[in-house]
Amino acid sequence: MEITKLSTKGQVVIPEIARRNLEVGTAFIVVRKRDLIILKEVEGLSDWEIKEMQELDKIWKEIDMGKKVTKSRDEFFKEMDSW
Repeated sequence: MEITKLSTKGQVVIPEIARRNLEVGTAFIVVRKRDLIILKEVEGLSDWEIKEMQELDKIWKEIDMGKKVTKSRDEFFKEMDSW
């Protein structure tokens, strides 16, 4: 087990033993559940796909904070029909 710290810039160093066989620029999905943070390696994502994932994450956070509304499937399609 290794210990690492969060920097003032929000960066965390992955200890050498845990990053063996990883290349610089490797993409990860980051999931946090209470005090557990999981990094899941994602292979083959383009820069565009990574930006899209970041944008979706931002939208979900806004929904969680009550800044956006969620609708059922039927409500969504009903509204879409009115366009």
